[in-house]
Amino acid sequence: MCNRTTSTMTGGARRRPLRAGVIAGLVALFSIVIPVLAAADDSLPSRKQVLLLSASLWESYRWHIVAVVGLIGAQGVLIGALLLQHGRRRRAETVVRERLDFETLVSDLSARFVDLRGAEVDEGIARGLRRVGEHLGLDNALILEFSADDRAVHLTHQWTAPGVPSPRPSMELDRFPWSVERVRRGEIVRFSKLDELPEAAAVDREELAALGIKSVVGIPLAAAGTAMGVLTLSTLRRAQEWSDDLVQRLEFVGGIFSSALLRQRGEIELRKLRRDLTHVGRVATMGELTASIAHELNQPLTAILSNAQVAERLIDSGVDAKDLREIVSDIVADDKRAIDVIHRLRAFFKKDDTNQRPLDVNAVIQDVVSLVRSDATTRGVSIDLELEAGLPVVLADRVQLQQVVLNLIMNGLDAMRTSDDRRLAIATRVSADGVVRVSVSDRGSGVAECELPLVFEPFYTTKPQGLGMGLSIARSLVEAHGGRLWAQNNSNGGATFSFTLPLSKERPSSSG
Repeated sequence: MCNRTTSTMTGGARRRPLRAGVIAGLVALFSIVIPVLAAADDSLPSRKQVLLLSASLWESYRWHIVAVVGLIGAQGVLIGALLLQHGRRRRAETVVRERLDFETLVSDLSARFVDLRGAEVDEGIARGLRRVGEHLGLDNALILEFSADDRAVHLTHQWTAPGVPSPRPSMELDRFPWSVERVRRGEIVRFSKLDELPEAAAVDREELAALGIKSVVGIPLAAAGTAMGVLTLSTLRRAQEWSDDLVQRLEFVGGIFSSALLRQRGEIELRKLRRDLTHVGRVATMGELTASIAHELNQPLTAILSNAQVAERLIDSGVDAKDLREIVSDIVADDKRAIDVIHRLRAFFKKDDTNQRPLDVNAVIQDVVSLVRSDATTRGVSIDLELEAGLPVVLADRVQLQQVVLNLIMNGLDAMRTSDDRRLAIATRVSADGVVRVSVSDRGSGVAECELPLVFEPFYTTKPQGLGMGLSIARSLVEAHGGRLWAQNNSNGGATFSFTLPLSKERPSSSG
């Protein structure tokens, strides 16, 4: 008990065996060394002294020094390994971060292009090229499309870094035969240095060197398996490494751009087909008005002829110039009437792109009625106009609006072929919801309820000689103007076709 307490007070039982061992070791050492020294002293000649030399610092601490140096060396190796590993990890983190940043960029591009309209594609691609070029530190990001004659590529979209000269707007394909051949096969063309190009690409190498290009990757843009162009990314001021992972992501970007371009081309082609179909519809409708048009032109032409004959007789009789001047004025007025009819017909038949501008709907309706009134009279139909005065203007294409009104009027005339009461009412008014409403009502037999949802479908017709396209085209034209076209039966017989158009904030043009 006492020993345990003392042991605790003096530092613990673990220290005492250590001290005892050290003392015992020293005692053993001296028990060996002293006899050896004594024996040596006995063996020496008389008058000789034994001198004990003290050990050198190295001899005394040699193993300590070796141990310390070894420890420092091991620590140096360990620190170097840790620094190397840290550098590798930082480089790996940089690569991962750059990859994630680029993948985020690609995902954002993909999301933006999903709902992009055809008219917005060019601007969207320009933004996308800029973002890709700036992210990768490139000098040029271009889209080149093959020409229709397949002899050149045209620059359709581009981004160029500040201080870098703009590329040429078009280049002949025979200047890059090796690259073009591979792009056409759907292969990616890439090189970090011009020296990487094979001997077969000697022509390409010379042209690229002349353009100052150091590195290039070309991603084919395909449509239905056929290359329509190439996404070209290049550097002029430094070499650029194109890793497999990077090229794979750039290929995805090229797919985004090619899909957008295809959608844009499809919308352009659709607009062209719609314009052609609309034009055919106008021609078909006007074909039904041949007699009316002939009458419209015949009136002023007949008046011109009569006035000219009278003027000829007056000249022969020596009448004074005043009467002759009045006749000539009538001729001029009739001539202007004929010219006006011809101009209206020419504008109606002309196949142009949509040109929306502020228009007076009442004036457009009156122009159309002047063309069909003669035909309506021949059919025994009276046309009643109930046009609201001071009607606000709408933003519309004049010719397309005329086509819609003409089609509804002609349908109304056809619907009353067997009717006793042949009256066609055309009315305009401003609705409470802020739109102009136009209605064309006939006194015919109406439309069967089961057919009301079908009358606007393409190729659906109740006429023996009809194409079934008039109302379908009319509806598409009205909807393209932001309006709505519908049909309903009247309680007292016949049907009413109505359409709406949004108001314009601008004033009508002088020709509106």
